[in-house]
Amino acid sequence: MALDLANGAVLWHHAPSLRPCALPAGTVVTVRITPSPALAVVLLDAATGNDRWESEPVALEPWVRCTLDDTPDFSLRTETDEAADEVLIHWHARGSYRGGAAPSPQVLAAAAREARGVLRVDVAAPSVDALPEAGAAGSPGPPEAEAVDAGAEALVPPPAADVLDRSQVGDQRLELAFEPDSGAVVLRAVDPPTATVRWAVEVDHTTTRRAPKLPP
Repeated sequence: MALDLANGAVLWHHAPSLRPCALPAGTVVTVRITPSPALAVVLLDAATGNDRWESEPVALEPWVRCTLDDTPDFSLRTETDEAADEVLIHWHARGSYRGGAAPSPQVLAAAAREARGVLRVDVAAPSVDALPEAGAAGSPGPPEAEAVDAGAEALVPPPAADVLDRSQVGDQRLELAFEPDSGAVVLRAVDPPTATVRWAVEVDHTTTRRAPKLPP
């Protein structure tokens, strides 16, 4: 879903699920899982949401569990070089023991796995090259979480109880929130100094009805 951040108007929808990674020169660079553990890069027209191009699937290690959202097992980070019309999508995968019984230290060590790589996207061509993490020109290194300024973080009030996630975009804070009375999941823009909601749009809906009781 693409929104106008000024007023929350829905510009277009796109399915199936994609993860937007960058927006160079009117093109939305996205990633699709097709199927796990493989990734495909999909280029969309930023104005209409129409598909422009899709790469062949890039296979990852068989044990990798790809996800569109960042998890402890899999995460993505993006760099954009607008001058070169190039986008670097760094991926980082981790594997661990998933058995039921308490494992020994030796089993834990044997099950621990890690892999990294880069998808180098040439938006103009278009093309995608799969590279090892160290093979991406200009790469600053492994994709790790950026350090947060503790002083700045302390100034941000804690999220309301209904907020599932939030991030700062320009001069407004975007919040993904769940409304328990209606069952709606909404994306809303909030003015940080006053906590006033500028706009809100429903992005999903869950039922608030309970399942019927089964007969004895």
